[in-house]
Amino acid sequence: MEITRIDIIPVSVPRGRVLKLSTYRELGRGTVDFVLTRVHTDEGVVGVGECPPLPPLSPESQPVVVAMIKNWLAPCLLGEDPFNLEGNWEKMDYVAPTYPMSKAALDLALYDIMGKALGVPVSRLLGGARRKRFPLVGLIGIGTEKEVCDDGLAFVDEGYTGLRLKIGLKRDVANVAALRDAVGDDVTIRVDCNQAYSTHEAIRVIKAVEKHDVELVEQPTVWWDFKALANVAKAVDTPIMPHESAYLISDVKALIDLGAMGVLGLKMYRPGGGITNARRLLDMARLMGIPCLIHDDVELGVSLAAAAHFITARHRDLKYKAELSGHPTWIADDVVTTPPKINGGYAEAPEGPGLGVELDEDKIQKYSTGPITCS
Repeated sequence: MEITRIDIIPVSVPRGRVLKLSTYRELGRGTVDFVLTRVHTDEGVVGVGECPPLPPLSPESQPVVVAMIKNWLAPCLLGEDPFNLEGNWEKMDYVAPTYPMSKAALDLALYDIMGKALGVPVSRLLGGARRKRFPLVGLIGIGTEKEVCDDGLAFVDEGYTGLRLKIGLKRDVANVAALRDAVGDDVTIRVDCNQAYSTHEAIRVIKAVEKHDVELVEQPTVWWDFKALANVAKAVDTPIMPHESAYLISDVKALIDLGAMGVLGLKMYRPGGGITNARRLLDMARLMGIPCLIHDDVELGVSLAAAAHFITARHRDLKYKAELSGHPTWIADDVVTTPPKINGGYAEAPEGPGLGVELDEDKIQKYSTGPITCS
């Protein structure tokens, strides 16, 4: 089997609710940008992939991802066997030593091809999928005490048993305390700071919220200061999970070496990029005794499907509940014919071979200016 053509499809999908973060007033404009891929083979098997670039939280924007795939990554994969993952990654890493998110959009499509060619879901390629469904954590943006409590209670009523609360200056300790009082002790709460604090501020705030049983703290300080993250991690009892700081595999190593990685958060597109590097990092973390979870930005159905397959296959190695968000809460529409099932605080991996999702051509025409073809 050979790769004969690669379509790059930038799409801009209307956002749903506004997600308020600490560092930025809100996430997204009128639309949220994504990059989809279709990888064609000489045997007629076609795989789909996705990259959800999300500036300012991610270094790669939609135009950067499109240009990188078009000019560098797609040319080095044409004519290659999609099953040759190690060789294909060696070539991609050679022509583009960084840019993991751009590579992820192709990696997901390669897994989709392999699953479809073998007639098995991607979860089987990753070691099996006896677990039918898995619990999720609901995402709550920054707001007043009443707003975050209302959102938290709505999630709990829906069936969620875990929450991720965005916090920032003047919207932190009181909000965490109010949310804990509202949802009770049986619901897990983790907080996401999005780089809101200095080292001293972060230590003060984390120590103050620890009495409210916070399970982890995500990215309390600026992304580029690994030492600051390490200083915070050493001063508090709650584990720290870097996000914006963890972009490359080398970042993960540096953060571990400094003692700044209490929890390793893995996405299907970073750090390292794709299912391939998520597998590598999860295996490494298991050997080193570092707890892991799968989380996301705001994604479409292709990336959510990939994450769901990964979780069902590797759930024994994932200590914390997953975070998967997108349509319909934060994005007003999706571009796959049948989005992954998310209901009652639980998600399921799609059935069928490969990732189990297909692009909706009507939606593609509606939200994209058209594919860019490399052949």
